[in-house]
Amino acid sequence: MKKLSEANLELKEESSFLDVFKNKHFMKLLAGQTFSNIGDAVFRISIVLYVYSITGSATKMTLVLAAQTLPWILIGPISGVFADRISRKTIMVASDLLRAVSIIAIPFISTMYPLLIIAFLDGVGSSSFAAPRSAAIPEIVGKKLYVKAISISRLIFQTFAVMGPLIAAPVYAFFGAPTFWITSGFYVVSGIIIFFTLIPSASREKEPLTVKSILKDLREGFVYIFQHRIVKVLIMLYTVLTIGFSFAGPLLYPWIFEIRHGGDFLLEQLAQTEYGIVGAIVAFGTVAGNLLFGKFEKKIGRSRAIIMGAFSIVIYYLIFQFTSSIYVISAIGLIMGTLNGMMSLSINAYFAEEVPNEIRGRAYSATNAYLQVFSFTCLSLSGLTADAIGMANTMMSASIVIFMGVLLLTLRTKMFNFSKQTIETMHTIGD
Repeated sequence: MKKLSEANLELKEESSFLDVFKNKHFMKLLAGQTFSNIGDAVFRISIVLYVYSITGSATKMTLVLAAQTLPWILIGPISGVFADRISRKTIMVASDLLRAVSIIAIPFISTMYPLLIIAFLDGVGSSSFAAPRSAAIPEIVGKKLYVKAISISRLIFQTFAVMGPLIAAPVYAFFGAPTFWITSGFYVVSGIIIFFTLIPSASREKEPLTVKSILKDLREGFVYIFQHRIVKVLIMLYTVLTIGFSFAGPLLYPWIFEIRHGGDFLLEQLAQTEYGIVGAIVAFGTVAGNLLFGKFEKKIGRSRAIIMGAFSIVIYYLIFQFTSSIYVISAIGLIMGTLNGMMSLSINAYFAEEVPNEIRGRAYSATNAYLQVFSFTCLSLSGLTADAIGMANTMMSASIVIFMGVLLLTLRTKMFNFSKQTIETMHTIGD
């Protein structure tokens, strides 16, 4: 009873963003993340432009993106095991340095196979970084402040997702391939900052690391995410969204260049700039969505955020079939980004609340690995599908897949009921 009373009292006390800013360990982590996010944002744009410029092929471009995704399947689950057993800080610093080193050679490469290897190594760093970072944040700030902390974290991420396209496209147009050296420097700075940050490790008994213990931990992570009612339903939702995103997302730049500008190489620089602007507008919407949901979570409701976010993606990818106006696409993208930001923050909050610390690393990495199987497969097929049926038709098909998947999932699992009940419970406890 005493613990319950303390929990209720904690929920009654409204937390603020200021409480999060007072947490010096989280602020250091946020500073490291800032440099890492700048590097990620610039790299995402630069690698698309670089590969497409030297190959002229949407298929080869999506294959490089798929190679970057593959480590999330092969390495991600193992990194989650390590995140629950050894220093999370060590993993994060090593991951930053691996990404910094792996991309240095890109300006000297003009063939596909080395680029595939480099993209794979970069993916190893990213997949190894994600699990310990996600697992550590709730322990650094506490669950009471988690929604606001992750809101700030995602704000930083999306701010540079906004600035990344705006900066990367003109920077890449000016410097060309040496842009990757600038990106490498950002990862180095991130690793240095995180090295001097207090990152809590998992509070669990440490067993010797053997093949048997690693396989056991992997099994526990996968079993947990598919046995927990709420987590399982959210993963099913993310599966549908991942399939749609992976087919449609990589086609934005080829669509702008080939459909909107007719493949005219005299307009290539304009196409790169427009690609950056659209990406920035979508990311800006996500920033707004994160801030709005972080501030008004109870009023908006997680159920409503998930529903609106999922169906806004459907509308966004459908619109490419009916217009080539960059203004219309940007406007719909802004709305989609805002609602998607609310949906993502809502889902992240559930994961933090429902998954205990001692298994969080494995649960996060198992979830990422499962989703990346679909992402890798769909990325590999995206360019081929676009070549076969056209880019706009591929994006429309992705939209239909998301719509039908979310609709069937809602009807069969009533997946939004737990969200509504949880928010109502929070209101009741807080009154």
